[in-house]
Amino acid sequence: MPTRSRVALVGLLTAGTISDTGTRVSTVTLPWLVLVSTGSPTRMGLVAAAEMLPYVLISALGPPLVDRLGARRVSITADLASAAGMLLLAATYHLGFTALLGQVALIGVLRGLGDNAKRAMAHPTIAASGVSMARVSAIDDGLHRLSILVGAPAAGVIIAWFGITQAILIDAATFAVSAAVVTALIPASIGRPAHTAATAREPYLKALGIGLRHLRSDQVAVGIFTMMFVINLFNQASVAVYIPVWVDRVVDDPAALGAISGALALGAVVGNIGFAIAANRLPRYVTFTLGFLIGGAPRFLAMAFSHDLLVVVAITFVSGIALAAVNPIIAATILERTPPALQARMFGLATAVSWASIPIGGVLGGWAASALGLTAAITLTGLLYLLVALTLVVRPARWRRLDEPPPTVAASTDADPVRT
Repeated sequence: MPTRSRVALVGLLTAGTISDTGTRVSTVTLPWLVLVSTGSPTRMGLVAAAEMLPYVLISALGPPLVDRLGARRVSITADLASAAGMLLLAATYHLGFTALLGQVALIGVLRGLGDNAKRAMAHPTIAASGVSMARVSAIDDGLHRLSILVGAPAAGVIIAWFGITQAILIDAATFAVSAAVVTALIPASIGRPAHTAATAREPYLKALGIGLRHLRSDQVAVGIFTMMFVINLFNQASVAVYIPVWVDRVVDDPAALGAISGALALGAVVGNIGFAIAANRLPRYVTFTLGFLIGGAPRFLAMAFSHDLLVVVAITFVSGIALAAVNPIIAATILERTPPALQARMFGLATAVSWASIPIGGVLGGWAASALGLTAAITLTGLLYLLVALTLVVRPARWRRLDEPPPTVAASTDADPVRT
């Protein structure tokens, strides 16, 4: 493995992890900023939506721009602009709630572009390194989980020790460091503009349409995106409603919130380590199916039928281990089945489709808990999760293609990707 290729891979993983950690800090810092400055939980929700909605929209609509300008350039520019945006926010958040919403929305757009650009650089970087897609995807997902496990508690400590302004400044620094790592460690040959001189003037809508046509032509990708949309609906209902209400009514100890979410994240980190080691030897279809069967419904049903926090934490930890293989398999499959020139568009669509259900999940979870009662709502959601997972067993033909050798993909969009 060439040393330079290894350094580029480490650089991409490092930049993504630093950026992810900064994002986790901001998910705590920004709502807390709104709470201490306005005292309004409603405005906290509006700020979260103001960041997430532009992020999802730009994930779907921004990839042609990433392709046209080059992923490396977009990644560096978006991270530097995000750092500048956070610095501006630290200096002006006292000017009013409307201005705060606008700045947060802009940061959401920049984050979406930067994250999408880093994903678009993954295929050429991994290919040059000689490491398997599944293994690198497992390491990347493990680092992402680790950033979740570390970022939120770190934000609380930073706010408590240094104050809200300093927390925002540290968040800005993470984006600047991420840009510096990409600049220093990833060569300019990676992430160049995807279009040749002959195709540089390709209309934006046509470029977007090519990505959609490629998605429709790949039934495995369609199945994955659909599955993630539904699963994220259930997961958000759990995170936003079921777990907090269960803790309030059954345990009556806010620390249990951290115990349950921490158990899932810690289990995922442990599982990612194991999957990264054994990725090349494990059958993807079986591993993917067991991940959903073990990692989904049991943690819902544990809350529905047990009032013992230790039982719920233990089952949640095991669920985290089981789910650890799911995201790496999805990422590796999309990387292998997508032409390099369409990487940004496919990962952008993946983010947009799978995350589109997150705002809906919290609303439906709240409605179900109010209308049906907490236990019935959790039980129903767990059973629906199980039914979705069982489709992998009942209708296995599409999903067994996860174990097939990846199709030969073209490196250019000059050919019709549907026929390639």
